[in-house]
Amino acid sequence: MKRLPWFEILLVIVFMTIQFYAAFSDANNFPSTWFIRDDAYYYFKVAQNISQGLGSTFDGINQTNGYHPLWMLVTIPVFALARFDLILPLRVLLIVLSGFSLGTAILLYRLISGAVSPPAGMLAAMYWLFSLYIKFVYYKTGLESGIALFFIVLFLYMSYKMEIGWRKMRPTLRQIAWLGLVATLATFSRLDLVFFAAVAGIWIVFRAAPIRYLLPLDILAVIASVLTAFIARLGILGYYAVSASAVIMILAGLVIKIPVFYFYNLYQRPANMKLSKTLQNIVLATAISSGILIVLLLAGTALRILPTFSRAILLLDALFTLGFLLLIRAAAYVFRNPGASLEIISPVDQLKEHWKDWLKEGSIYYGILGGLLFIYMLWNKLAFGAFSPVSGDIKRWWGTFAINVYGGPAKNLLSFLALNPQTDFSAWEPYITSLRDWSDKLLYQNQNQDLAYTPLRQQNFLIVVAATLIILCIFLLLRRKQSVRAVIQTGLIPLLAGSWLQILSYNITGYASLKEWYWLTEQIFSIIITIVLVNIFFDLVLNRWAITRFLTWALVAVYGFTLAFNYWEDTRLQMTYSPPPPGTPYVQVVPFLESHTQSGDVIGMTGGGNVGYFIRNRTIVNMDGLINSNEYFQALKNGTSSDYLYDKGMRYVFANPDILSANPYRGQYTNRLQPIIDWGGKDLMRLLPKPIQ
Repeated sequence: MKRLPWFEILLVIVFMTIQFYAAFSDANNFPSTWFIRDDAYYYFKVAQNISQGLGSTFDGINQTNGYHPLWMLVTIPVFALARFDLILPLRVLLIVLSGFSLGTAILLYRLISGAVSPPAGMLAAMYWLFSLYIKFVYYKTGLESGIALFFIVLFLYMSYKMEIGWRKMRPTLRQIAWLGLVATLATFSRLDLVFFAAVAGIWIVFRAAPIRYLLPLDILAVIASVLTAFIARLGILGYYAVSASAVIMILAGLVIKIPVFYFYNLYQRPANMKLSKTLQNIVLATAISSGILIVLLLAGTALRILPTFSRAILLLDALFTLGFLLLIRAAAYVFRNPGASLEIISPVDQLKEHWKDWLKEGSIYYGILGGLLFIYMLWNKLAFGAFSPVSGDIKRWWGTFAINVYGGPAKNLLSFLALNPQTDFSAWEPYITSLRDWSDKLLYQNQNQDLAYTPLRQQNFLIVVAATLIILCIFLLLRRKQSVRAVIQTGLIPLLAGSWLQILSYNITGYASLKEWYWLTEQIFSIIITIVLVNIFFDLVLNRWAITRFLTWALVAVYGFTLAFNYWEDTRLQMTYSPPPPGTPYVQVVPFLESHTQSGDVIGMTGGGNVGYFIRNRTIVNMDGLINSNEYFQALKNGTSSDYLYDKGMRYVFANPDILSANPYRGQYTNRLQPIIDWGGKDLMRLLPKPIQ
């Protein structure tokens, strides 16, 4: 008789009881304490309009694709209920998100219980469900993250099931197809997960060869070498002036270097080869591939088909490539699997033996991922005039301004690496902030910790991060076999590589207004590696004797109870059953706008998500462009956005005038706005027609 999954049942009962308590609480709680970010209401309003047959539009005027498609598909049937009551869809959506959160936690539990240990799996699941940080960032603000995280962890769990069985029974093509489909669903949940999906394909297709471990890291190494060379030579700000050259060099480097690495035997297990031979191959592969790259780029410059490349940068790239390759092979040697085959297969023989399987499985996996992405991009181009969502194009354009009201590109190395705590450029929260706080107390006890980071502090913090990583690696080596098994079975290598590719994809060309909920694979990686480290501690300290093993379970129970109780208290205090006075608006500014405009008026706002959803008989137009049309984006870039919106019928603007005089608006509304009345730091203004020349 199969045992009941009592822990999973307990999670469902406790968590969903709390969530249903929140879902049935007072209506005003939803816009004021749960769904509090404008970005969420962009989805809500577009979904409502689609369900009513108005098309993919926020304002009913401009067609937009400024959203991640899978989450929009989920919200459309939910917000069809908005025709009856504006709060009802929010109640339903809270339960839908709770289901995704619960599913993610249960999958984490199953994954980590199998790959690490049952107590470790329980810790991960309870942290996921009852962490206030997870709740706020992924299920109250960045709502598309909830479904994306579910598919990431589902992919990891399916990969784990294949991992523990493929050596005995070859995976079927159907299994590969399902993995490709789940990776695609994760990508459609958040499009920047395409990097994780692409790297995960390498992990799946090349599972029987060392290339699965080394290639994802080598891809990172090639990219990092170019970026490090540019930044070392020019600095961050100087780099952005020539970032297009860096992109060309990265693409050429990947095409040239990876095949050379392969044919110089760099994708053998380092432990299988003599140290001298490994070093020789690394040096030769680096010299030849970098030499070809240098000749190609300089020839392109001479023929005037490529921009100029600094010879110092080209040489630095070769040196950094050598350094990264040595580091990766050293790590592979240190964390080698003692039970792995010692056979050395030449690259040509390996191709002859495996090319049919690699081609077949790669075609299925990447055919599903690439094919569906191609269809999606083509549909975007035909329907909206751009291959990708306009919101991403807008933010990348914002990143071309050194200063603008929505932030700008990374301005220092910490930000470029997404290691700058509590800023837009911090991908490893809350862990990196905790490390920063600890290191500040240690290094700057008598100084003001609120001061902005100086270059010296940034340098010191990078040293602290590097030292911490070294210490953690040493700790993993205390249980090397256990650590290697966990790394392989939980998919930490594709998670790590995919995370860094995502981070660099934003910062290579500059990107503004990054949000804390973008960093999903980073969060999953951080949780899994933390749990692996905690499990090693348990194994070293508590699992030696029967009585201390009991302490492990006791600590897990106390931790879970404490987390769940704090989660319940937070929910109880925020999602109250004490209705406000009759007539209290869901959003305070809505009655103000309704009292100073007429039914049918079109009002522009630089955000406006929640106002657009709750206002009656008026239309809110989004002026920052995130949920507007590609045509509006082009007008904004061309300096004619005020004319564009006036022609669309917009006669009012509710915004801070200072914002409209700065980048990215660049004074496009100068002499076009007539103040009417101010409210909370913003002015309601009349948009005037274009003056006759």
